Amino acid sequence: MPDGTTESPDVDSMDEDDSMGEDSTGEGALPPVKATECRNCGQRFVGNYCPNCGQEAVPPDSVLGVLSVFFRELVDVEGGLWTSIRALTARPGVALSRYLGGARQSLMHPGRYLLASIVVAFGTDRVFTWIGMRTPYDERVSGSVTETESSEVDPGPADEVQSLLTWAAERVLESQVFLIAGYLLLTGFLSLTIWRLFRSHFQRGAQAVAFSALVVGHTVFLSTVAELLYFPADYLRAGPTSGLPANALVVITAVYVTLVTTRTFGGGWKSSAKGLLAIGWAGLEQVLVQGIVIGGYFAWIIHARLGDELSAEGAFKISGDTTAIALPILPAVAILLIPFALHAGLEFYYRRQ
Repeated sequence: MPDGTTESPDVDSMDEDDSMGEDSTGEGALPPVKATECRNCGQRFVGNYCPNCGQEAVPPDSVLGVLSVFFRELVDVEGGLWTSIRALTARPGVALSRYLGGARQSLMHPGRYLLASIVVAFGTDRVFTWIGMRTPYDERVSGSVTETESSEVDPGPADEVQSLLTWAAERVLESQVFLIAGYLLLTGFLSLTIWRLFRSHFQRGAQAVAFSALVVGHTVFLSTVAELLYFPADYLRAGPTSGLPANALVVITAVYVTLVTTRTFGGGWKSSAKGLLAIGWAGLEQVLVQGIVIGGYFAWIIHARLGDELSAEGAFKISGDTTAIALPILPAVAILLIPFALHAGLEFYYRRQ
């Protein structure tokens, strides 16, 4: 009012505002909505997920809760595992092109996808071994040396080394850590090669890493599907099997990588050749790194148990009635490092251009 007097509030409007706190049945006020404080960022919100960081209001703290989240991720129809598997199988070029273009919600996170594929592959091998369709590693190795054990040669250092290597190989090659490390190495080396061969298609090096993780993860899934088909058929034909032939794994990986690079980057046979070169070189480097590490581990075990058999020249000399093995350690390691030196030299050359 111009004269400074205040106008009394409208009683009808106050009654209307007060009625907002009552439910439609007039039985009383609705219960107050309780806000939750995010345990991750401290944001107070109402709902099941924090609008600031996306964390659940009540994160799972039990084994069943964690497993429920895992299986929910498996059956998620929007950017979940099954959607990613279907997209990378039916239309890999379109899916990866859209991902590199910024459409990130259509596929699962590359790191989680790779880890999920490794977990599924490891679990599949364990289940087939448990039900008897896959021969355990120690039996596969012992079967390959049956003739040696059945011979009349007296036990000696060679037999002790054989048992040591069998024990170490089973401990390393059959572990999930070995699988994870191997596929991480393959992903890293593939991303370096893909980045160099298809540089114009990436804005940042991280995109090459994401691309390689998705491709390697999907080749692991395809290999697992091949095992699911191969193990029962081979078991019905000849009993427990040692596993999917290595040649089949190489063919699956090579064919899929060349197909993906052609569909994603275009270029016809040139892109196919580049993709085959990329996965071939990355696989070679992966095998060599694992060979150096495993060889060093085996050498350490043998040296710890049979140190007196190690010559001053750095070679194992194991002699028996019919067996004589001499392995120059340092020259062998030097030969295995040649491809890495070549790769580093080519990378230095391209960076200097």
